[in-house]
Amino acid sequence: MLKFLAIIIIMGAISIGYIFREIGKSPTPEELKQYEKLPYFKNGTFQSPQKLVYDFNNVRNGPANWLRFIKRSPFAPKQKLPMKKLTRTDFNQTADDFALYWLGHSSMLLELDGKRILFDPVLKNAAPIPFMVPRYNKAPVKLSDLPKIDIVIISHNHYDHLERKTVQRLKNSRFVVPLGIGATLRGWGIKNENITELGWGNKFSKNNIDIIAETAVHYSGRGLKDRNKTLWNSYIVKSPNKKIYWSGDSGYGMHFQEIGKKYGPFDLAAIEIDGWNTGWPNTHMFPQEVIKATKELGAKKLLPLHWGVFDLALHPWHESIDMIFDENKNTNIQILTPIMGEKIDSSTSTTKQWWKEK
Repeated sequence: MLKFLAIIIIMGAISIGYIFREIGKSPTPEELKQYEKLPYFKNGTFQSPQKLVYDFNNVRNGPANWLRFIKRSPFAPKQKLPMKKLTRTDFNQTADDFALYWLGHSSMLLELDGKRILFDPVLKNAAPIPFMVPRYNKAPVKLSDLPKIDIVIISHNHYDHLERKTVQRLKNSRFVVPLGIGATLRGWGIKNENITELGWGNKFSKNNIDIIAETAVHYSGRGLKDRNKTLWNSYIVKSPNKKIYWSGDSGYGMHFQEIGKKYGPFDLAAIEIDGWNTGWPNTHMFPQEVIKATKELGAKKLLPLHWGVFDLALHPWHESIDMIFDENKNTNIQILTPIMGEKIDSSTSTTKQWWKEK
């Protein structure tokens, strides 16, 4: 009996240690003091430009039950999704002037002006526990098959956007992250000289590429006590010949119009389309708001993100992308819909609705 109890205690301690390692460190109170003069930081936390609304009595297909995250979602696809499996040999030795690969959900690999930029790389599940928030399908590329990455851009610290194992695998890359996330990366062994933290309006420039952090309507947090202790960003990525907007996670707001006026027009807008629910109406965008935001940004092309991998909002996996196409019938916006792992370049104009094929 004592031996059994000892085993249970040891296993429990190992599990707790694992979870805390996945959660990562958040900024200390002393580190947070450096943000006190920022207009979007108050009472020890970062502030959304719009107050987030929650109405859990009005949850669509709800109520939301956390137990649903430990089993396959009833809203998941009934069969494996098509994808292009990528290995190291699928990537040229030198990155293209422009190409991108959607790796599923919000993960995107961009080749720009001979450099490779990886956005929110999450190749496993979206929780600190391995079996929680499972993927519909495996990612199209393994960590070991990723090419050399010059820059990793993180939008915020939620588990479907920031993954410890991927970060540690890419430890020699330059990390461009929101304010406060440097503490998490340093706790995972990333050298401080490889980390650039950006607040709204701040810029990082290298090798003819500018990365500008901008506003988003959202929040942050990985544990029970770190809500909004780190910032959340959208980004503008510019080279001499391309200008790309990447939304990260955001509810709809006036910031799209403001960003469009300040930085637009854009060759491409990569925008989240999924995660919406009437129970949290401005934490993520509804599909009709995505089309509106794309217009306000002045983007010629739209790459839908934040779909096809996780059930985070209680609706069928393809509902959001179907609604995007319905909303876009009377506009000139070109929607890019690659399968996961498929290469897109300047000549790509596909709007093939592959999710409807049998």
